[in-house]
Amino acid sequence: MFKAALFVVPALMLMSFDSSIPGAVEVRRGVYVLQGLPSAAVCEAMRRQRITHVVDLRRDGEPDLDCQAEASRMMDMDVRYLRYAIGKVMPAEDFDFLRAFLRDLPARSQVVLHCNNGNRAAAVVVPWLVLDRGMPLEEALRLAHEAGLRLPETEAAVRNYVLPRRKG
Repeated sequence: MFKAALFVVPALMLMSFDSSIPGAVEVRRGVYVLQGLPSAAVCEAMRRQRITHVVDLRRDGEPDLDCQAEASRMMDMDVRYLRYAIGKVMPAEDFDFLRAFLRDLPARSQVVLHCNNGNRAAAVVVPWLVLDRGMPLEEALRLAHEAGLRLPETEAAVRNYVLPRRKG
């Protein structure tokens, strides 16, 4: 029985959590990557989940960008809103900032990261998962693909950031 449990526990650790937020993947307890924008249904689910922070990664000129409306909606829900616009190939400074943001969240915080399609939002959690939470790179990338990472150039930027900083 004990030997069987040793095989089950690692398998459970490698799975994403079932998300109670439509269109989102929970990559770690309380850290969600949303593919797309927070609709009314998503906002209601976020309220039920007691989300404390939303990070909007969209850039000026993207479709349906209305940061003021989103910030106001989040404020009405008592959610802290941060817009940190990034491109599909992020420089190290963007990864550094977003890793620090995730690492420094207060205990019991719950955060939703989003962009238009999930590609960038999924990418920015990988360095945090690998370098700060100890997840193997390939497993973090598998979760990121599930959460919306699609563009090869975005994945290359993630790998170029993570690989030289990994221990061992």
